[in-house]
Amino acid sequence: MKLKRVFGVGLAIGLMAPISLLTAAPAGAAGGTSCKTRKGTATITPGLGATKHDQTIKATTAISGCSGGGVTKGTGTSTIKVLKSSCSGLATTGQTMKLTETIKWNTGATSTLSGTSKTGPKAGQATITLKVTKGKFVNLHASTVVSFKPAQPAPYCTDAHPLKKLAIAGVKPFVIK
Repeated sequence: MKLKRVFGVGLAIGLMAPISLLTAAPAGAAGGTSCKTRKGTATITPGLGATKHDQTIKATTAISGCSGGGVTKGTGTSTIKVLKSSCSGLATTGQTMKLTETIKWNTGATSTLSGTSKTGPKAGQATITLKVTKGKFVNLHASTVVSFKPAQPAPYCTDAHPLKKLAIAGVKPFVIK
């Protein structure tokens, strides 16, 4: 049960992280970009326990190994709002959440993205689908799959010790096209 809770939380965080990754690896004005590596962390407030509460997940990810679009790396910051959630609720796949992200590229340009994060295809993963709404790569689409896992010592996922930290890593390249 703890693993399911951890995976669920990771999925939510993972959903936000992919957004950062997606924006961090934006495509060029014409051709797009593909970024090999995404890593970061996420903070869950107030934290996932046994009791359902509204949650805010904020993630920061470093994106690197990008080719195309005139960028080589970036830093993404994303926010996901989760309504009435607990560790057990996030442990299921197929949950879709809205997310927003801003990417600051190594060139100084920024991209603003908006879209969804859906838990899965496997437990502990999230599939991110975004559209660049402002800045570099405007009107292009981004996608990726990320994994997430708890980044704090046990115990967690209880009301006394909620899950508040996740580690995020890319499973598939972050692609903007």
